[in-house]
Amino acid sequence: MKNTLLGHSFTGLNLAKIFFSILLLSVSLSADVAAQWTEDFEDGEKKSYAAAAVDLATGSWYLQDALLGNLSNDKFNGAQGVRMDRRDGKQGSITMLFDKNDGADVLRFLSANYGSNTDNTVQVEYSTDQGSSWTALGAPISPGSDLQAYEIDVAISGPIRFRWIQGGDGRLNIDDVSISDYVEATDEPTLQMISDGKVIQAEQVLEFQATIEGESSLIPLDLSNLGNPLLEFTNVEINGDAFSVSNLMDSTLSFKESTQLTLEFTPASVGVFEGSFTIESNDQTHPVFQISLRGEAFGADDVLPISEARKRALGSRVRVTGRVTVANEFGGPLYMQDATAGIAVFYSELHEATSIGDSIIVEGPLNVFRPIAGEDSDFLLQISATSTDSDISFQVLDVENRIPEPKVATLEEVNAGGLEAQLVKIPNTTISHTGAFQANTNYGISDLTGSAEMRVDNDTDLVGATSPTEAIAMIGVVGKFAGIYQMLPRTTTDLSVEAVSFPSDSISKDHTLDVVTWNIEWFGDANNGPENDQTQLQNVKTVIETMDADIYALQEISNGILFQDLVNSLEGYDGVLASFDQSQRTAYIYKNETIKVYQSQLISTGMNSSDWAAGRFPFELFLDATINGETREMYVYNIHAKAFGEQTDYDQRINASRQLKLFLDNQRRDAHVLVMGDYNDEILQSTYNDLSSPYANFDNDPEYTIITKSLEEKGYTSYSRYSMLDHIMMTSELEDEFLEGTQRVENPNYIGSFLSETSDHYPVWTRFQYGTPTFTNDEFVGSMAPMGFQLDQNYPNPFNPSTTISYTLEQPSTVSLQVFDVMGRKMLDVNLGFQSEGRQSKVIDATGWASGMYFYTLEANNQRLTKSMMLLK
Repeated sequence: MKNTLLGHSFTGLNLAKIFFSILLLSVSLSADVAAQWTEDFEDGEKKSYAAAAVDLATGSWYLQDALLGNLSNDKFNGAQGVRMDRRDGKQGSITMLFDKNDGADVLRFLSANYGSNTDNTVQVEYSTDQGSSWTALGAPISPGSDLQAYEIDVAISGPIRFRWIQGGDGRLNIDDVSISDYVEATDEPTLQMISDGKVIQAEQVLEFQATIEGESSLIPLDLSNLGNPLLEFTNVEINGDAFSVSNLMDSTLSFKESTQLTLEFTPASVGVFEGSFTIESNDQTHPVFQISLRGEAFGADDVLPISEARKRALGSRVRVTGRVTVANEFGGPLYMQDATAGIAVFYSELHEATSIGDSIIVEGPLNVFRPIAGEDSDFLLQISATSTDSDISFQVLDVENRIPEPKVATLEEVNAGGLEAQLVKIPNTTISHTGAFQANTNYGISDLTGSAEMRVDNDTDLVGATSPTEAIAMIGVVGKFAGIYQMLPRTTTDLSVEAVSFPSDSISKDHTLDVVTWNIEWFGDANNGPENDQTQLQNVKTVIETMDADIYALQEISNGILFQDLVNSLEGYDGVLASFDQSQRTAYIYKNETIKVYQSQLISTGMNSSDWAAGRFPFELFLDATINGETREMYVYNIHAKAFGEQTDYDQRINASRQLKLFLDNQRRDAHVLVMGDYNDEILQSTYNDLSSPYANFDNDPEYTIITKSLEEKGYTSYSRYSMLDHIMMTSELEDEFLEGTQRVENPNYIGSFLSETSDHYPVWTRFQYGTPTFTNDEFVGSMAPMGFQLDQNYPNPFNPSTTISYTLEQPSTVSLQVFDVMGRKMLDVNLGFQSEGRQSKVIDATGWASGMYFYTLEANNQRLTKSMMLLK
């Protein structure tokens, strides 16, 4: 087929110029005439204001007193945007840590005041010397309450970078930064063709998205003139069945003017289609500019509406298409929906290859996720492998990502079952929980129509976040387990809460003393604890290596031989097991590089055996802990108090606590003391009849601080989902060296079935710092002073398949990064080029690597640093 749209007479041409516009905002802007560089802030993750470098699609950005937010008061386009803060002396700013090498013609961005804030401003600055000096670009801008587009002419060639500095005393949003390349007019009329922000070269192949027969997919083209003389179009043609092109909007363009065309692919049958598009002009270099076209169509009969696919028998193969509502936020399954219904898909390759809003085609057998006994109809329907059919295929369509809007519904409708696997929003929902959310835990929820369940998945950033105290508009997909429909929120955004963050995580573990208490449920006793001793051992080993702490105080060690196997399997660690004759013993595991043990003993002096669970006395470790060349002499006590909830058990805990305090007051006064363990009771009040805590005597004495009391106050639990029983206490001699805010309950989401295969208690830990001072990110940005050459622990760790390696350069240097496996084989060798001093980072992708330990080495200015990391698939 040949479609001639423009002849030499120019008959029927619409000569009106069409310029670039942001449709969402009804603000018209001049058209891009060069390749456009865009940062939409969708790919990064930063949930705290603590200053840090963040890897985004365009490169590394430095966010000072700023985060990537998407709460209801944020103003953003897409899934999230930048939120800067000027409250309480903060100095919100965002800075490109890299140059845009093609210069800048026009800078555009979106901005608005956060929530109901007013009178904030933003000053844009640029640098042409890699950030050594900065120049204001125009006057400060004063955004309004609604997201608006702002455009600034730059017209600077060569490498350039920008930063945005907030003014005012509130919060401000920034989103969708775009920069067009610097354009210098050529002496001849010059055609430039752009699609999706990318320059199209002559003879290039443009490929349309896969399309159902009878439907259409589009490719918009921008045509512009980069020369001083007028560019005149003389002919436009398209060849090939199923391809067509819209009318040209303008036949003549002056310098930097543009016009648009739209290519369309509308297949009438199944198959692969090829064609070409040609435009003729007075461009002397390409008077005939031609590109090739390609499109693939599949049959409409092969793709079922999801509502129809859900009616097929289990084991039937179905092929569906739709938008992703959950990608890998739960670590599987993925959720997708079309206009008719939703469905889950469990296939790890698909989870990892998609993002929320992607359009996908999936083919595979129908199945249910049924890990416990019950009827198939009581569990979540999904596309996943069966015992006889493991063939699952998928395609991510090359179309614009569009975040699906949730369906507004009620909990009554959720419980009725018609919304399974769909994304819904439940207005005026109340959560029957206060404090922090626990991993893999169900919570009661209610609205005006009834009550239901909400589940916090282990892999989401909701773990540790504080539950809202007021009714909210809750968003989530609808799951189903054992006959109960559940609301499954995907992120903190779905519940309008803030993710928990630990700014001190920027401090290297080489500079801190990290201590952990952990009750490992009947370790090595398959009759009382997890069924598989070897699986439990391997999981415990993974947790210890992942946390990378200096001292672990362990409880419920039931098999001394297995404990020694654990110690022997841990490189760089030693261990010691209590000698009392009980089925549940206490123990320590510690790094032999930082911890030197002089003595370990049970403390029985002044202790009544019956109060200490028939002889389970405090286990003392007398040691030196050396960090950064400085040493502290410490006494560490590991306790496992009397369990159970009867009056006699409570009385024994009361008596044991009094005996321990009397011993410490008299025998360890003025010493550095830590008391860690399973206290088997809470601090705010006892788990027995809400009486006074057995440890109120310590809590009321200013000489002692129960560090983890704050976790209990925030609603954390360390014993499964029930109570905060595991605690860490210090004497006043350690107060100056305690890193405030580092106390936490570990979320071992890197262990698949933690509670059933590892322990019913979560590790509880905190950090101390002494010796050579180190800077947190806040301190670094506040002073803008070099921190020296430093390599941080990668994050996340363990990871799958990507992780971020951050580092600090004390002076501008040429930087290289290598990664080796345990056999010494080089897995990655990257020359990062010449980088400026200060914080930098690099994201690495380990797709295709085997699970295991790897070592990464950073080299700069003839210095080399190495750390280890764990890949878990």
